[in-house]
Amino acid sequence: MYAKHRIDLRLLTYFHAVAATGNITKAAEELNIAQPTLSKALKLLERQTGTTLMERSVHGIRLTPIGERLQQHATIVLAQVGKALDEVDQLRTGGLGEVRVGAGPSWVRRFLPEIVAEMMHESRDIKVEIVGGFDDSLTERLEAGELDFIVAELPLAGVDDYEVDKLTSDNLVVVGRPEHPLAGRKNVSAAEALSHDWALPPANNLARRKLDGGATTLGLAPPRPEVVSSSQTFLMTVVHLADLLLYTTRTQLKSPEGKGLVEMDVPQLITSREAGIIYRTPRLLSPVAALLAERLKNACQKDPFN
Repeated sequence: MYAKHRIDLRLLTYFHAVAATGNITKAAEELNIAQPTLSKALKLLERQTGTTLMERSVHGIRLTPIGERLQQHATIVLAQVGKALDEVDQLRTGGLGEVRVGAGPSWVRRFLPEIVAEMMHESRDIKVEIVGGFDDSLTERLEAGELDFIVAELPLAGVDDYEVDKLTSDNLVVVGRPEHPLAGRKNVSAAEALSHDWALPPANNLARRKLDGGATTLGLAPPRPEVVSSSQTFLMTVVHLADLLLYTTRTQLKSPEGKGLVEMDVPQLITSREAGIIYRTPRLLSPVAALLAERLKNACQKDPFN
């Protein structure tokens, strides 16, 4: 009968340090242990896993494909262990704990500031860190165990890999300033809209991918933006000042940065967008993280624009 391998957490910590530095000598210095001890520990870990995890050379070490996968798991496991110890210590002293949330551009300005301020008013014994960014970068940090959860557009695929609480539904639309040549016109074709100048997020952004995919489905070339930025605030500001088109949600037109911008009537390029809270599986939240998530859900349910 097949017996499952057991991995010593201490050995996993050693392996993680070597994989991160790419050098056994440097890792030994960081871990404050002798190099021969570290080498023996790595060999023991390979015996425990029953496979070669790294290949050694005069230039350092290189992870095998299995070693690379173990390193990904090690990053998550060690981050989770660190969070568990911190949370136990906080709970032992009566604190609610801390939370690190990744937030898409609209969420940094909508709901989260008010909720965090309200929670801070109720209790100073909490720590909250909000990490802004676009979807893919936040998902990577969630998978690495750096974030408790993220609030962003739901992925096009792979939702089954996470636990999800859906919060809002919206439409992605073409936006520009009132002086833009397309402003006020009815039923503009996608081909004409795509022929204009655009300001867009990077190509791996979900909204950008939907725009590119929509153009391709219509047999048209995706836009080649004149301005690219990972800052939604910058994109909306520059669109106020120049005849550029932006692809964003209708809700963004209600934001401070979106006031004064208008939706262009381009029906062929309107697509749906769902956003929500995305958690790693299994969902393990500190009390303050669970409270923040719950208040986000309540705020979205009460919002008249959802």
